Amino acid sequence: MEKIIKVARYRNTPYVFNFIGNGGTKRYEWSGSKGNKFDTKQLPEEAVDWLMMNSECFRKGELVIIEDSEESKEIIENLGGDLDEYKSNIHTKEEILKILQGNYMKMQKELFEITVASEKKFVIDIAKEIGDDLSGGKLKFLAEWMDIPQDVLFG
Repeated sequence: MEKIIKVARYRNTPYVFNFIGNGGTKRYEWSGSKGNKFDTKQLPEEAVDWLMMNSECFRKGELVIIEDSEESKEIIENLGGDLDEYKSNIHTKEEILKILQGNYMKMQKELFEITVASEKKFVIDIAKEIGDDLSGGKLKFLAEWMDIPQDVLFG
């Protein structure tokens, strides 16, 4: 029996993967997160293995392996040196809201760990949604973090 791995898209933009396997080409499309809901697909283990070897989608947090089985936990462990980068770049909207609305120093520390541009953009998109609830200091930090003038970023 073929092993199935759940793979999710936490970011708010779509993602597409075409897998060429034994039975031809299979297209997997994630629509991106909406609100606090994220899109999850079930992929055969061989498709996940192919992604691990031939792309950076997991290391860059474009796709996230849902840890609900021994196989999925093993795949995540196989990220090796990329595990820290993977974990630093896979935040749900709820997690980002918690970071942005939390302590300023803790927010700085956690955001500096993010290394992927699309994850940073996801953070900024969420910050724009709740911009009125963020202090001027946090908005200023986010603008400096993105290296974009604050009036341009949040204007």
